[in-house]
Amino acid sequence: MKKLYIYISLVIMAAFSFNSKAAAGVFIKGLDAFVEYEAGSADAVLNFSVRGKNFKAAALWFEGSVAVAVEDADGRKSVVYRDGHPSGLSGLPKIGFSGSSESRSNSYMIGVHDFTNDGQPELVVAVTDGGDGVAIYVFEYDSYGWKVIGNMVTKGKGLGGCRIFRQALTMKDAAGILYTWTCHGSSFDFLSSDKVNDPIVLY
Repeated sequence: MKKLYIYISLVIMAAFSFNSKAAAGVFIKGLDAFVEYEAGSADAVLNFSVRGKNFKAAALWFEGSVAVAVEDADGRKSVVYRDGHPSGLSGLPKIGFSGSSESRSNSYMIGVHDFTNDGQPELVVAVTDGGDGVAIYVFEYDSYGWKVIGNMVTKGKGLGGCRIFRQALTMKDAAGILYTWTCHGSSFDFLSSDKVNDPIVLY
């Protein structure tokens, strides 16, 4: 882990001097601010603030997969996403992986949006394989650091683009079924227009 933190420090210092490869395009509409990143390309950095503290979120290619780390103004770093899932969260499908190897065709969006409606943005890490796999993770910052409060994962359902409306994120599949995650407090509820209100059907 120390090796990753050293690498992250170098990335954040140098990221503004690189031009990353063009990513596949915006696949989530409604983020307040974001950067795009393509797996294996030069690193991307997003500057934002939460509760009066300044942060930098960096997406980078590290040992065969994408990692996303957040650094505060005092230089403290947290790895929030690595090897296809958020730190400390497993069991959901990895998007664009073959075994332990991530495809370099994966595209990422690192952004912010105030899902909790408290005037403070949450961090969003999203990945698509350019086909029908999409994973969106929402992280909230509190006095203990960054924690996952939402995970929206779809695979093999032919879902189109994603859209954020205030405290909700929606996706629609090829059959016209609308899937909606709505934030209440610090968690998300899931509903689908076909009344099968279980997100496990999406993978």
